[in-house]
Amino acid sequence: VKYGHTSPLKHIVQIEAGHPIPDEAGIKGTEEIVRFLKKADKHTLVICLLSGGASSLLVSPLDGTTLKAKKKVTDMLLSAGADIEELNAVRKHVSKVKGGRLAEMAYPAKVITMLVSDVIGNKLDVIASGPTVPDTTTFKDAVMVIGKYGFEDKLPLRVKRVLQDGVKGKIKDTPKGKERFFRNTKNIIIGSIEHAINAANKKSYKMGFKPEVITSKLQGEAVDAARYLAARAL
Repeated sequence: VKYGHTSPLKHIVQIEAGHPIPDEAGIKGTEEIVRFLKKADKHTLVICLLSGGASSLLVSPLDGTTLKAKKKVTDMLLSAGADIEELNAVRKHVSKVKGGRLAEMAYPAKVITMLVSDVIGNKLDVIASGPTVPDTTTFKDAVMVIGKYGFEDKLPLRVKRVLQDGVKGKIKDTPKGKERFFRNTKNIIIGSIEHAINAANKKSYKMGFKPEVITSKLQGEAVDAARYLAARAL
C-alpha cells in the first residue's frame, strides 16, 4: 500500500511503498509476494486483490534493468503526460511480475484476481499493469511509446538495451493468453469508475436531487477537465 495507507489488521501483513514512483520498499514487498507464490502448488487457491496504483507498488525490475532506471523512465513518461495505457505498456516490458507474469509464477495454483479499476474502459491488462492477465502489448509497442515522446536518446542505457533486445526476440515477450497457466486464472472487476458513478447517481435521486451523468470517460490534464466540468456546471 502507499505510505500512510495502512489499517490495524490482525491477520494480513501490510507493506508500505512508493507511489507513483516505485522505491526499494516496493521491491522488497514484491519479493515477499514472489516467495509466497513459489510455495503454492496445484492444491493452492491464490486470491489476488488489485487496485489502481499497483503498477508502482508491485515492482520487480526485469533482469538487466534497475530500480533507478525504472524510476527515471516512469518519471519521464509521467512528466510528458503519457496516458496510463502508454505508461503501463513500458512498465510491463521492464518487469518480472507485470503483464501476466505473476500468474505464471503462481502456476500450478488456481488464481482468482479481484480488481478495483481506475482505468477508463476497464481494460484488464492495463489495470495495475495486468500481473495476472494476458498482455495485449509487445516490446515493439513499448518502443513506440518511447519514440512518441522523443525519449530514445534520453532513456537509461539499461532500459534501452532491454527494450531493443526484446524487439529483436532476444528476450521473451510477456505472455499473450495461449499459455496453460491462464486456464487456472480468473479476473473479476468488482469496482470501477462506472460502478462509482452509477451508485452516486442512484443515491442522489434518493436524496431528492436531479443528477446528470455527463460522462464516465473523461480523461486528460486535470486543469482542462476542471474547466470543462466548470463550464457544464455554469
